[in-house]
Order: sequence, then structure tokens, then C-alpha cells
Amino acid sequence: MDPRHILFGLTASGFLAFGLGAEAAGSQPVEKSAVVASSEFGEPLIVNGKRVSDNEIKRALINGPCRMAVEMHRINLIIDDEIGRRARIAGDESVEMQVSPIAMKAALAAIEGQTYETPEARQKVYEDAYAKAYVETLNKPEFSKARSEAAAAERRRLEEVLKPTEAEFQTELKSKLDDFRKRYPVLDLEAEINRAFRSLEWYKRNLRQTLYFDHVFFPEDPADWPESTVESVRADSGQPLIDDAFNSYKMRREFADKTGEPLKKEDSIYSQMMLQIVRDALYNTIDFKTSFDGLPDDLVLTADKNHDGKPEMVLTTADMWNEVKDTVTKNEIELAKRWFIASIATADRLRADGALLDGAACNQALADLQKQFAGTYITLQIIATQNYFFPSVEAYKEYYCLEAGFKKMMAPKLAPGENGEMAQPLKDYLDRATRLMGLGQVDAECMLISAFDIPKFTWKPNGWTWAKNKAEEIKARIDAHTAQLAAQREEAAKAKAEGREFKADPSLTEPIVFWSELMNDHSEYWDPPTPEAQGGKAPGSDIGMKKRGRFGPRYRNDLQGYVGETAYTHWLTGESVTDRAFFDAKEGVVEGPFKGPMGYYLVRVSRRLPPTYPLNVSDPKKAELVYNDYLRVAFIEYTKEAVAKADVKGFTPTDS
Repeated sequence: MDPRHILFGLTASGFLAFGLGAEAAGSQPVEKSAVVASSEFGEPLIVNGKRVSDNEIKRALINGPCRMAVEMHRINLIIDDEIGRRARIAGDESVEMQVSPIAMKAALAAIEGQTYETPEARQKVYEDAYAKAYVETLNKPEFSKARSEAAAAERRRLEEVLKPTEAEFQTELKSKLDDFRKRYPVLDLEAEINRAFRSLEWYKRNLRQTLYFDHVFFPEDPADWPESTVESVRADSGQPLIDDAFNSYKMRREFADKTGEPLKKEDSIYSQMMLQIVRDALYNTIDFKTSFDGLPDDLVLTADKNHDGKPEMVLTTADMWNEVKDTVTKNEIELAKRWFIASIATADRLRADGALLDGAACNQALADLQKQFAGTYITLQIIATQNYFFPSVEAYKEYYCLEAGFKKMMAPKLAPGENGEMAQPLKDYLDRATRLMGLGQVDAECMLISAFDIPKFTWKPNGWTWAKNKAEEIKARIDAHTAQLAAQREEAAKAKAEGREFKADPSLTEPIVFWSELMNDHSEYWDPPTPEAQGGKAPGSDIGMKKRGRFGPRYRNDLQGYVGETAYTHWLTGESVTDRAFFDAKEGVVEGPFKGPMGYYLVRVSRRLPPTYPLNVSDPKKAELVYNDYLRVAFIEYTKEAVAKADVKGFTPTDS
């Protein structure tokens, strides 16, 4: 169990994203004779003659690893909007007794002397006239000032009442930290806060904001929930979820009244779910624009609440960078640069091949994708960040459009033959596809020599170079041991043939024993401890833990998660330790070191288990799976080749 998922009963779920959008398309070409401006990030990054501006890199980092900062601004917006809505209602109500008679008089005048076919028709005219007159009267100067003053007073009152007090905040903070220390006494608290929230200061901001959000949208008694909460929950999950909230409150209230104890809080998982429902529903009422929508690189986000084309909130790159820059690491900067290199190089290659989608075709491809999930809980955000582990939905959108262009280009090459037979590239891919989709498994052990200090959640000083050298040193020891053992066995066989005694060197253990000892001493896969037993309950299960890289038999996609790779890192780098182990590595042989997301990896495959189910490609659904996976792998190779051929200046990997 990873403590990031239960940290203090609240996670950054849905906040950490990597919004890279369409920056690549906006990168500026550089004239050969032009003097290239300096960069805050070392040598200026230029890909195929296009300068990637510092603002683009900053925005990638803001929308990516620092996404929580953007998200806190978005949540502040909907909190402020709700308070403003209530204040406006109070302002209108303050003059209602004066405005209503005027509007009523105008409505009566509208129907006076008129005849109508039915009473309902007459009532409709009356109501329409009343509503029009009410609004017109409400906006008259003699009432506007009173409304504004009453609304302002109500806003001040609401902010004073709803904002968490310092005492409440400190009590909640202490409770969260104490609970975490109790459940995970051996963990480094600061490291775990950084793992989930980047810094203690960010965690405090998030906690204070969450308390404020709950006060505004989720008062303890559901009877006090605002209309925006009720309608958001009802639209998402129907009345039963609202009824559940009432029942939960009733039971907790009865227990508190009976025992004299304070009212217990709602279950944290349930509360987080409700928060997301309301947050997402209110987000959907606002027109947000990001880099993918073509914002210039000095803007991160705009938000238009009333859809008049004039944003009520504008987040500039400069302001947001000042908020986040102290938390950004060199490795994060390198990953952001890799994104620009991969996306620009791929777009340029597709353009040269006549396969790059234009804006309209890109938007249509995304619309078609989203139609596939209409009526389900699946969203583009879930697909991007949870299924494929892309840094953000913006990054995935751009990737998806690039991939869609590639697929369109490849379609003729993969079309069935005259008699319906499978295209040759797909036939050649069948063995790999069968091992993957027929649920073959591999029992692999992976030694991680990490550039990252996982328990302390920080990059080691000069970590990449150290990890590379250390991994190569260990591999050399393994090769030397293998050679010495082979020589000893050869000498033993020779001695036996000659009838003489041979005494083996006891220090030369069997390869599997030697490897296992090295795994124990050097593999840096780290499993966080399970929670301490609470109230006599057993601690959490260790299922899913990596056990220093001894993964056991795994399907390919499961193995990818254990190794620590994702679909995004595979496409970005063109490399996959997972696929080397699953498809290529020889059994019983240590291979590597291979560079991966956290350092360098040595792999030993103990055995491969054959596919459980044969892949029947006469089934159209199975044939489609083969087709799509072939394209996925082919697109990774296409991007890798594009990057290799690209003219890249200003980028040097940290361990090169």
C-alpha cells in the first residue's frame, strides 16, 4: 500500500497533471543567422530550427508536475463564484419588497383588457411580463446601489463565516499529521508530504482550501447543502447518493448525541468522491482555455464564467512560475524538454509525410474518441492520466492527434488482402501479439540502481551518472563471476577426464545465488510499510509490492507498472525495460543495464509462461486488438526514429 494514496485522508487525486497542450505547434522558427537568446534552463532548446521558449518550458512544468498549483486557483474560482452567487441573491432579496409591487403592476397592465383562449395562456403572459419588468426594475439606478451594498455586506459575512479559522486549521493539520505518524511511524513524514503535495507549504494550502471548500459546499448537515451541491450530485449519481448523505449524517448525529462525543467526520474516501463530483460539475459550467486551445506562451489558463469571451480569471506564466519554481527539479526540466523534442520531431516527420492532422481534423478525432465513452464514467482525463499515465489531458490530446495522423497514414499498408487475408506486417506481429493478448506471463527479477532516493523522495546528487556507473560495475561483477564459474567447471571436467582430484573454489556460488545476493545488497525498489495495526485490525496486505524487484509471474501490462514505466514514458523515450524483459531477454541470463524512469535496471528472467488463450484473429474484435497494438508499437518506433534524425540543440541528458 502506497501511503500517497491515504496520506492524511486526503490525496492530490486529479490535481497532478502535465498540461503540455499545443506548445510544439507554437514554437518559433529560428533563422540561421539570428542570435539565439539565452535561457534560464541552460543552453536554449532548438528542435529542427524551432526555438522552444522558456515560457513554453515553464508552462509545461506548471501544467505538469506542478499542476496542483493551477488546480488550487481553479478551485478558488468556484468557491468565490458560489459565494458571489449567494451574495447576489441576498442583494436582490434586499430590494424585493420594493421591486415586486412595481413588476406586478407592470404585469397586470400587460394583460389588462386582453382576452385569452385559456386561463393558462393568460397566466403565461402575466408571468413573462412580470419577469421582464422585475429584471428591468431591479437594474434601475435607485435599486442598484442598495443591491450592491447588500451583496457586498453579505459577501463579507459569508467569507468571515465560511473561511476556516486559524484554530480550526491548526487542529485539523495536527490531527492529520498525528494520524499519519501513528499509522506509519517508520516513514519520513516530510518526504511523504513532498511525495503527495511537493512541499509542506503546498500541503497546508491544499488543506486550508479543502476546509474552505467543505464549509461552502458540504456543511455537515446535508439539509444545509447549497443548491449547486445538490444539483451536481443529483446530476451525477441521482437522488440515492443524496439520501445516503442524509442517512449517514443522521447516524453520526445520533451517535454523537448518545455518547457526548464530537460529531464524527464523513468517511474520507466518500468525501473525496463528493468533492470531485461537485468540482467537476462546476468546472463544466466554466469555459477554461489552456495551451492546447492556443493560448500564447505567457498564459497558462483563462476562465470565462459567463461565456462572454472576457475571462474572469487569467493565470499568467510569470505569476505561476513564481509560485512553483522553488519545487522544480532538474529531472523535471529534462522530461519537459524531452516532451518538446518528441512532439516537435514527430509533428515535423508527419508533416513531411503528408500525414499531420490540421486543427479541424484533430478536434474531430478527439470528438470521435470521446463519443466512444458517452454515457459511462470514463472521461478523457481518466484515459489520459489513469489508463495511459500521460502527464495531463492536454499532453494526451496532442499525442492522440499525432498518433491519429500516423494511423491514417498507415491504414493502406495494413489493409486486408484481396481475399481478406491479414496484411503482412500484422502477420509478422502475431507472435508478439499472442504473447501479450493471449495472457502470456514472464517471471522476471529487476535490479534497480536508482538515481532517485525513493524513501526520501529526492534525486540523488549526480544520481544519474552514479547509477549508470554503479549498474555497469555490478554487471561487470556478474559477467566476471559467470566467466570464473565457467572456467572452474571446465577445469573440473578436465580434471575428471584425467583422473585427478579437483577442489572447487567455494566462493564461486551458483549464478542464481550470486544474483540473489546482489539483489539483496543493491536493488533499490522500495515498498512503503503497511499501516500499523489499528484497533486490533491486521495491517494492510503486501499484494502489489515490488519486493526489491522480485515481481513474480506477471502479464506484460502488469509488469510495466511494477517496473515503474508507463505508456507515456515508453513513447517519450522509445525505450522499455518492460518489453526487454517480457519479449527479448534470455532466460537465466542477466541483461542490461538499461536506462529507465528512475535509474538503471538489470534484468534476469527466470521463466516464461506460454499464453493461456490462443489468439483467434478470425474474430474481428481480436483482429482489431492486434491492429491497434501493432500501430501503438509502430508509432513509438516512428517517434524514436524522428527524434534520432531531428536536429536538436540545447539538450544533453543528465548522465551523458
